Amino acid sequence: MEAVPRMPMIWLDLKEAGDFQFSPSVRQFILKNYGENPDNYNEQMKKLETLRQSAVNVTRDFEGCSTLRKYFGQLHYLQSRVPMGTGQEAAVPISWTEIFSGKTVTHDDISYEQACILYNLGALHSMLGAMDNRVSEEGMKVSCTHFQCSAGAFSYLRDHFSHNFSVDMSHQILNLNINLMLGQAQECLLEKSMLDNRKSFLVARISAQVVDYYKEACRALENSETASMLGKIQKDWKKLVQMKIYYFASIAHLHMGKQAEEQQKYGERLAYLQSSIDKLSEAIKLAKGQPDSVQDALRFTMDVIGGKFNSAKKDNDFIYHETVPSLETLASVKGAPLVKALPVNPTDPSVTGPDLFAKLVPMAAHEASSLYSEEKAKLLRDVMIKIDSKNETLEQFMDSLGLEPESVDNLDMYSHIPPVLMEKCAALSVRPDTVKSLIQSMQGLSGVFTDVESSLKEIRDVLEEDEAGQRALQEAGGPAAGELHSPAQAQALGDIRRDLEKYMEAHEKASFTNTELHRAMNLHISNLRLLGGAPGEPEGGPAPAPAQRR
Repeated sequence: MEAVPRMPMIWLDLKEAGDFQFSPSVRQFILKNYGENPDNYNEQMKKLETLRQSAVNVTRDFEGCSTLRKYFGQLHYLQSRVPMGTGQEAAVPISWTEIFSGKTVTHDDISYEQACILYNLGALHSMLGAMDNRVSEEGMKVSCTHFQCSAGAFSYLRDHFSHNFSVDMSHQILNLNINLMLGQAQECLLEKSMLDNRKSFLVARISAQVVDYYKEACRALENSETASMLGKIQKDWKKLVQMKIYYFASIAHLHMGKQAEEQQKYGERLAYLQSSIDKLSEAIKLAKGQPDSVQDALRFTMDVIGGKFNSAKKDNDFIYHETVPSLETLASVKGAPLVKALPVNPTDPSVTGPDLFAKLVPMAAHEASSLYSEEKAKLLRDVMIKIDSKNETLEQFMDSLGLEPESVDNLDMYSHIPPVLMEKCAALSVRPDTVKSLIQSMQGLSGVFTDVESSLKEIRDVLEEDEAGQRALQEAGGPAAGELHSPAQAQALGDIRRDLEKYMEAHEKASFTNTELHRAMNLHISNLRLLGGAPGEPEGGPAPAPAQRR
C-alpha cells in the first residue's frame, strides 16, 4: 500500500489587502503622547511599511511564511505602544477583501490587520503543504509540518481575535479549516507510517483518526450556515472530504484485517476485508468528477484489497473454515491523534526580529521611572543611616575591648598557617613513626598495667590465704592457741598489707588516668597524622595518612 498514488489536498486562497496608512496617525500620536519628534522614527516607519508590502504581496514559499510571522509580531509590538484599536486615538481604516464573496471589508482596528495576516499565514502553509506530491519521506514530513502550522495559525486566530471581522474568519469557518488541516496532517503521517511498514494496528488507528478529523470537517460543510458562507466551493470540498472518509475507513479496516491475520483470526480477517471493500466501493461512487490522481489511487487500492480478500476467502473456505463474524460484533477502531496545531508566538524575537519602536517610552513611564528613582534613593539613605549607626556602635565596643580596627579587619593574618603550628608540623614530619610509637607505647602501658594488676591480685590472695589459716588455727585451738607467726613476722605482714592498700589505691588512679589517656589519643590521633604530613597539607584539608603510619 505504500506505493498508492497520493490523494489531493485542500488549500486556501490568500486574502487581498487594501491600504493601511498608519504613518500619519502614528507620527501624530508620538508627538502628542511621547513628547518626541516623529522624524526620529522615520526609518522605523519606513521599515514597517516595507515589511507590510512584503507581507501583503507575499511569496509562495517558506520565506513568505517568515515574512508574515515577522509582520504579525511587529504589529503586536506597535499596538502595545500606539493604541490603534476601534475607537482609540490612533485608529485608522484598514481594508481587506473577503475570500468567498470578493467584497472589500473595512474596520478601524489594527487587530483586523493582524487577523488577516494570520489568516494568510494559515492559508500559505496550506498551499505549501498541498504543493508537494509527497512521494518521498522528506516530502511527507514537510507537508505534515505545513498543515500543522496552518492549523496553529487558524487556532490562534479563532482563540484571540473577533469572529465578526469578515465571513471567512467566522468561528464556523475557522473550525472547519482547523479540522481540514489536522486531517491532512494526519493523512501525511499515515502515508509515512505505511511507507515505514509500521504495525498494522497502529496504521489502522492512524487511519481511523484521519476519518475522525474529516468527519468533523464534513459536519461543518453540511451545516447550512457554513455552506452559505462558503458558496460554490462548499460542494467541491464536501465531495472530496466525503470520499476521503470512506477511503480512509477502508484503509483502517484493511489493516485491521492484517492484524487479524497476524493473530490467526481468519474469520475476523475476512470480515474486516469485506468491510474494507464495501467502504472503498462507496468511495469510488463518490469520486465521480475527481482528478485522475484520485481515480488512480482508488483503482490501485481496490486491486490490493480485492486481491487480499479473494486470497483470504479461498484460505478460509478450503483450510481454516472459521465462521465470519458480523462487523458489528468486532471492536471498533479508535483513532490515534498524532498531530497537533503548532502554536503561533507573536513575541518570539527569533521570528519577529527586534521591536522597531522599542525606543518609544510613554511619558507616564518616564514619570514612573523618576518616582522609582526617588523611592530607591530614599530607601538607600535609610539603609546608610542604619549602617552608620551600627558602625558607631561597633567602634565604641572595640574601644572598650582595646581592639584596633587594623587587626580585626586584617584578613591576611588568617590566610596562612601560624609559624608555631608550622614548627610543630615540621617536627612531626621528620619523625614519621611518631603515631606508631605512640600507639605502641600505649599498648606497652596497657601491658604493664595488666602485669601490675596481676601481681597485686596475687599478693592479695596470699595475704587472704594467710589470714584464713590464722582464723582456722584459732577456731581449732581457741584463743589460747597462740599466733601462727612470731611478733616480727606479724609486724612484717601488717606492713605488707598497708603497702598493698596503698598500691591498690594508686593502681585505681592509674586505671582512670589510662582511660583518659586512651580517650585523648583516639581523639587527637587523626590530628597528629595530619600534622605529621607534608607542610602544604593542612591548608588543603586532611589528607589520607601514609600507609607506613597506620
